[in-house]
Parts: sequence; structure tokens; C-alpha cells
Amino acid sequence: MPRNCSNFEIPSFARAEAYNFDTTPETFDIYRELNAIAEEIEECRARNS
Repeated sequence: MPRNCSNFEIPSFARAEAYNFDTTPETFDIYRELNAIAEEIEECRARNS
């Protein structure tokens, strides 16, 4: 069956919903650790470039 080309569909540029991160004191330790890992990776990249 042929596609109906009489309707022009415009893609939506709506923003995706933001993630709702858990902000309990226990999870802050996880975020701190992940941030420390990211900083160490940045330092290694800077050293190797």
C-alpha cells in the first residue's frame, strides 16, 4: 500500500525529560567517587596528549 504523502510530518524538537537523580546522602558518595574517576581520566588524557 502506498504511503500517504499528503501529510507533512515535522519532527519534534521537544527536549527529553531530565533524569531525576536520587540525592540521598548515601548516593552522594557514589557521585563523589564517579567524579574522582572522571577527574583522574582527564588528568591521564592531558598527560598523554
